[in-house]
Amino acid sequence: MTTAILLSGGMDSTTLLWWLKSQHPDRPIHTISIDYGQRHRVELDCAAALAQNLAAHKTITLDLNTIGGSPLTDPRLAVPTAEDQRQIDTVVPFRNMLFVTLAAAYCETQGIFDLYLAPVKDDYPVYRDCRRPFYDSLEQTLRHGATRDAPFTLHTPFVDKWKSEVITLGLGLNVPYADTHTCYEGLRPACGQCNACSERIAAFKANNARDPLPYAPGVGF
Repeated sequence: MTTAILLSGGMDSTTLLWWLKSQHPDRPIHTISIDYGQRHRVELDCAAALAQNLAAHKTITLDLNTIGGSPLTDPRLAVPTAEDQRQIDTVVPFRNMLFVTLAAAYCETQGIFDLYLAPVKDDYPVYRDCRRPFYDSLEQTLRHGATRDAPFTLHTPFVDKWKSEVITLGLGLNVPYADTHTCYEGLRPACGQCNACSERIAAFKANNARDPLPYAPGVGF
């Protein structure tokens, strides 16, 4: 049985890929990334490199720049820092619904009906499309809307885990976190100030582990 994963190139989905490979070492995997015109495009290169030798990789293009409304898709908007307490400004409207639908369309052409995603508990307060009820509803929609009767299943094994717990799992699996990308600014070294960087640093701290990513000078750990 072949499975698919939405792989962003970030630490959560990369941990999911390593975890799934450890659970089913002989199962073919397709990794799917979405090029949606994101500011942090470097994550696409990370995803492709991470998938190499582990999975068949596919990048699907979706232009969300024409919609805008988020600093992740509109370079004219500033990315808020964690101190700004404006994480909701980074929401890309209906992003996960669009991503999953596109991934499911590709999966249908490949005869794949098990799609894995990596939302985590930290995402609940702001990102409504990272909650399990959303995926339950979307799963039913995919089954109703497929070309023919198809048992689409959306797997979210980390949905009740904190990022710190995901890192604990990943450290045990030797996930190459140095090769992942998180920073919303798309910077290498990472800015260390945006919500994504802040949550990542905190997750490593909770594990008494140092994040292998380089950060901008002056960023405290």
